[in-house]
Amino acid sequence: MTTTDTKKSAPAQPGAPEVTISHRDNDQENYTPSLEEAKAYLANYLKVLPPEMRAKLESANMRIITDALNGDNPPAGLDDLLPALKVIVAATIQQTVYPPISWIVPEMLPPGLTFISGKPKAGKSWMALQLALSVSTGGKMFNRDVEKGKVLYLALEDNERRLQDRMAKQDWPINHGVEFMLLDTFRDQITALNTGGGKRLLKYIDRRKYRVVIVDTFSRSIQGDQLDVSEMTEAVGPIQQYALSKNLALVVIDHMPKNTMGESDPISHIFGSVAKAAVTDTAWGLYREQGRPGAKLGITGRDVFDATLQLSFDKRGCYWHCEGDAGEIAITETRQAILDTLAEFGEAQVRDIADAIGQGANHVRERLNELAQEGKVTREKSGKAVTYRLAE
Repeated sequence: MTTTDTKKSAPAQPGAPEVTISHRDNDQENYTPSLEEAKAYLANYLKVLPPEMRAKLESANMRIITDALNGDNPPAGLDDLLPALKVIVAATIQQTVYPPISWIVPEMLPPGLTFISGKPKAGKSWMALQLALSVSTGGKMFNRDVEKGKVLYLALEDNERRLQDRMAKQDWPINHGVEFMLLDTFRDQITALNTGGGKRLLKYIDRRKYRVVIVDTFSRSIQGDQLDVSEMTEAVGPIQQYALSKNLALVVIDHMPKNTMGESDPISHIFGSVAKAAVTDTAWGLYREQGRPGAKLGITGRDVFDATLQLSFDKRGCYWHCEGDAGEIAITETRQAILDTLAEFGEAQVRDIADAIGQGANHVRERLNELAQEGKVTREKSGKAVTYRLAE
């Protein structure tokens, strides 16, 4: 039987390279295309696929080839099948005009994944409801103007009666843009975020075009071990990427470890696996102060400056009020305590004042120096001893 050499062109697609492919009509099964021919056919095939399918196939193709290259004795020329590595020149980034961050709460809550953590009964849910109301009505949150938008609140630890009671205490209007989903519905229709439920929830969010989605609480929204890195990455990774891509805030209420001690550190105080802290974009930590009615809110994240706010809780309206920067307020309170102590003692040294007000000597010395520069106290030195008194 004779064979005849023929030539065929790869199917033309807009933007695809045109490659002429040679083969023998009677020997097609044993024909091996050249590297360029194979690339051309793959490029044309990818172009007819929907964008999402094309991206997945390209990603899978690169992953398979990369895994093979990382193995023992990879086939020669296999790395030629990978596309060239893409880099961005620094000047391109510097000269590109990017849109500003679409803040939910200016300089405090950007789009992406945010954890609000705190001890039990610290007031996390009151804060979450306050945030939901502020966004749905376009009101204020911590003295900042909030852009109006739709809110989905997954109230996984409450029932309708409790929600009604809390909304009444916070004086919610009848018409607002908050929608609630309770635990039974979540378990029946969504299921756990790390067992496939996350994908269904994201599809629902996409259809409804929410601005903020609140999950209260994280432990009720997942299954498995929160200390397991792979399980937590599977639970929060996809929803974090989705929130960033869709410019919405996914706010997750979470418990704080029992052994939380010392300074406020919202990232290290996220309960469970380090995967949760690694994936999150912003972290709020609510710290109730022993023996005081207020609290401190630590804020940190990729797009925010670290801050610690002094909060007070309005029991009549059941909302959190921001008093200002906690550090500045503490300094002001210390300064006033020093002035009150000198008014009582007449004159005193640093150690005496520090013991009287329960502050460190170095901290008191700094405040005394400020007050002396402002002319509010005088300083007299006798040998090594330095005595302070109120200015005339």
